Amino acid sequence: MRAYIIFWLFLMPFSLINSSSNNFVANGYCLGHQRSLLLHLKNNLIFNHEKSSKLVHWNKSDDDCRQWHGVTCKDGHVPALDLSHESITGGLNHSSALFNLQSLQSLNLAFNDFRSMIPHELHKLQNLRHLNLSNAGFEGQIPKEISHLKRLVTLDLSSLVTSDHNLKLENPNIAMLVQNLTDITELYLDGVAISSSGEEWGFALSSLEGLHILSMSSCNLSGPIDSSLAKLQSLSVLNLSHNKLSSIVPNSFANFCKLTTLKLSSCGLNGFFPKDIFQIHALKVLDISDNQNINGSLPDFSPLASLHYLNLANTNFSGPLPNTISNLKKLSTIDLSYSHFNGTIPSSMSDLTQLFYIDFSSNNLTGPLPSFNMSKNLTYLSLFLNHLSGDLPSSHFEGLINLVSIDLGINSFNGSLPSSLLKLPYLRELKLPYNELSGFLGEFDSASSPVLEMLDLSNNNLHGHIPMSVFNLRTLRFIQLSSNKFNGTIQLDVIRRLSNLTLLGLSHNNLSVDINFRDDRDLSPFPKVRILKLASCKLRGIPNFLRNHSTIVVLDLSGNEIEGPIPNWIWQLESLDNLNLSKNSFTNFEESISNMSYNLFLVDLSYNKLQGPISFIPKYATYLDYSNNMLSSIIPPDIGNYLPFIHILYLSNNSFKGEIHESFCNASTLQSLDLSYNNFDGIIPKCFAALSSSLRMLNFGRNKLRGHIPNTIFSNSCSLRYLDLNDNLLDGTIPKSLVNCMKLQVLNLGNNALVDKFPCFLSNISTLRIMIFRSNKLHGSIGCPHSNGDWNMLHIVDLASNNLNGTIPGALLNSWKAMKHDELGLEFSSTFIEN
Repeated sequence: MRAYIIFWLFLMPFSLINSSSNNFVANGYCLGHQRSLLLHLKNNLIFNHEKSSKLVHWNKSDDDCRQWHGVTCKDGHVPALDLSHESITGGLNHSSALFNLQSLQSLNLAFNDFRSMIPHELHKLQNLRHLNLSNAGFEGQIPKEISHLKRLVTLDLSSLVTSDHNLKLENPNIAMLVQNLTDITELYLDGVAISSSGEEWGFALSSLEGLHILSMSSCNLSGPIDSSLAKLQSLSVLNLSHNKLSSIVPNSFANFCKLTTLKLSSCGLNGFFPKDIFQIHALKVLDISDNQNINGSLPDFSPLASLHYLNLANTNFSGPLPNTISNLKKLSTIDLSYSHFNGTIPSSMSDLTQLFYIDFSSNNLTGPLPSFNMSKNLTYLSLFLNHLSGDLPSSHFEGLINLVSIDLGINSFNGSLPSSLLKLPYLRELKLPYNELSGFLGEFDSASSPVLEMLDLSNNNLHGHIPMSVFNLRTLRFIQLSSNKFNGTIQLDVIRRLSNLTLLGLSHNNLSVDINFRDDRDLSPFPKVRILKLASCKLRGIPNFLRNHSTIVVLDLSGNEIEGPIPNWIWQLESLDNLNLSKNSFTNFEESISNMSYNLFLVDLSYNKLQGPISFIPKYATYLDYSNNMLSSIIPPDIGNYLPFIHILYLSNNSFKGEIHESFCNASTLQSLDLSYNNFDGIIPKCFAALSSSLRMLNFGRNKLRGHIPNTIFSNSCSLRYLDLNDNLLDGTIPKSLVNCMKLQVLNLGNNALVDKFPCFLSNISTLRIMIFRSNKLHGSIGCPHSNGDWNMLHIVDLASNNLNGTIPGALLNSWKAMKHDELGLEFSSTFIEN
């Protein structure tokens, strides 16, 4: 008996240990060899920032795997491992302990930086059902061994397109990858370089009939979208955005009755979008934006519609917005911008209380603005560039306390600015430029508008004084009040209050801006303004605070009363790239210029009283206008050699003389050259043939040029829209090579000594609008019996003071159809360079 008791006592600890071990497993603890594998895995990983990794807390002395970050334990084994966002770098070698965790059903390595190929040894984890390698830094070919994981339900190999480490699927191709994945329900391959045709990838995926989610954006897929995809009747999410499908959207997509998300943005879609897709009751997200060639219109929406997000921006959708849009009770985001919708905005939209984001900008919408004051969650409202009209009742915006940005610019709204807009607590952007708003600008309360950053009310009819409360809004970065009827005097030093100000626009009002600052030592420094527009503000000098203002990029002081020399320091402002000092009374450059800023791209010094030579030539300029001054010469004379990027050069109405220097022909990017109203003499350089394909406008009118017009300068690639050689001493014939200028709209060769017949050959230039040959020596009859062309667009013909005779044939008069209209038309008002 005693021996039995001793034997029992001897066995008792083992029994208790065994009991404890069972309890250990049952409560989620990992078996010893599983813990060892995990620790071995951790010790062989490399981290960018080891201390920031939560894996550092995996500790040998800690037996409870439940406390180890990312580890799930069950029955002593590890079925799930989540190592995402752990800053892991370096590869997984073939002997990694990871591949011995045979119980793994879920592995997540997303958002790391492995910088290696996906390890082939993953196929050892035959129990895997969920594999997430998204944005993990893996690169190169996806190994065929992934296809051996036959139990996979979800597979995520996606990565950002901007990543330096992208995966590709070439060999194996997509068909080989998915051939064994018969249980797959979620497949994410976004950003994987697949580069296969619609027939190839479509047919390969059509066999996965249990697929719920298919996401393959930015895969370089081509189309067309294969009809075999219609087999995927279980799809709830389909994302094929940012590919090169060049395809219609199949009507069969409307049969995906479980579809909740359809994303086909920026795919080169064309044809008509099937209206029935809008009627899928389960559909919550529809995005076909940035497909400029896809057509369609909005349907009558069903009361059962579930749409939360609708994006048709930058498409060719057109037609009205249906009144039944009010059936989209769950709609939070709608973007129809840069499309062709017309008609009025239905007042029924006021019933959509869940609206968060509205963008109808750049359409053809008309009529009044409905109220959105029931949409308490609305944060963004943009309707700019439409044809909306009527007043803006203050009640429309009351209660929109979450509104952050509102843009109603470039419409025809009238009346006064709604006072409720000035009281929205989170409003950061208030933009209503190019409307017909009138009345006074109300006072701003900095307590009611504590975060306002952008205020743009330019190009309206607002009048009265600009309230000083504007300059108490300390968060303002952007103030644009130009082209109104504001009056009074503004002390420029009030902007010292606005430390964040980067743009100030007060141009073209009835304002007087005083740059004589108060002597107050406690005033803050001037803000680092980047854009300053004070045109027509009765300035009598250049604001002195700009002298050391290294951040200024755009400076417009045109149309003021500034006299004297242009100060030397203005050319040394290192960030300045756009300078307009036109329409003042500047007389000269202060001194020789050194340390010039090379950032200047646009300089306009026109309509001043500048004398002497041009001694300032900014090397990288694309636009220079020195016209309407009293300049007499150019230093250096070979100016064209110093302007490698010039597009527009205006030197008209000065006192230049001598021959036109051949260096102009070296300005290979020149599009518009105006040397008119000077005293240039000599011949027209033949070298202008080198600019024939780039020049849009050439004006040598009102000079003393002589000799023939070179026939060779109008080459086969001639791109001229405007040619003016009026009022010179040119002789010879009208160059036959002009017929090469097939886009020519204005031709003025008047007031010369040209000897020729009526130029019937010019009838082949169908774009001609104005043709002037007055005061030359043209002779013979006016008539073109053998002409193959027509002058349907010709509006003005001036043949006065020549030696022409006979009658004008009726057929010729009938061909001048544009003369029957009173105007040249809007198209003609476009610049010749743009056209």
